[in-house]
Amino acid sequence: MPDQCAIVVRTARIEHNAPHEERLRMSGSRASGEHVDGAWWPRSYRLTDELPDLLTAVEGRLGPVALVGYGRARWTDTAAQFIADGRTIQLLGLSGEDSESLIIIGEDGHHLTLRVIAPDTAQEAAFLALDAVPRRATTGAEAAVARSVVEVARKLADHEGCDDAERDAEILDWCREAAAQFDDARIQTFVPILVEHIVNNRIFRERHDRARGAEQD
Repeated sequence: MPDQCAIVVRTARIEHNAPHEERLRMSGSRASGEHVDGAWWPRSYRLTDELPDLLTAVEGRLGPVALVGYGRARWTDTAAQFIADGRTIQLLGLSGEDSESLIIIGEDGHHLTLRVIAPDTAQEAAFLALDAVPRRATTGAEAAVARSVVEVARKLADHEGCDDAERDAEILDWCREAAAQFDDARIQTFVPILVEHIVNNRIFRERHDRARGAEQD
């Protein structure tokens, strides 16, 4: 269980002097059909040890960070709050199905979703995963909009383009199920963003599993 006490950590900047030390790769903007903004290869599973460098690296794009959502199944040394450079950042553990990604939400609602490369991944494989992130010019931050769970479900259903009422209802159920775990969250403003992150991952995994099943057939 996470420690309920805030952990005070001084942030440190990532050094990029050597190419092989680069552990974060972000695309400038998402293309249609993508659900992540980049990849991150932490050195360990100790979240509070790894966050300082990461938060420093993304601050130029997000501004001050308000919340980090992480997969409970992957990380150790977690806490309810994290203090970096005098600012309190909320840390929110997500269900195990989201263990391969991390969502970082800025104070203005802009957010990034990063694929987490396991720390014990072989160096060559990790670099290949980082290099697979497309490099595109940044198109500008999207406007922060407070969206209801129903609006999130509608957006995800429209993105799929199935025009299937039964499928739309299933996605809405997934969104409501994801939102239920945040009923007591201190920052309700970010719940729609977290719901979209969780359900988007679920849809992506479903599509991936279906494609693998078709290949095996």
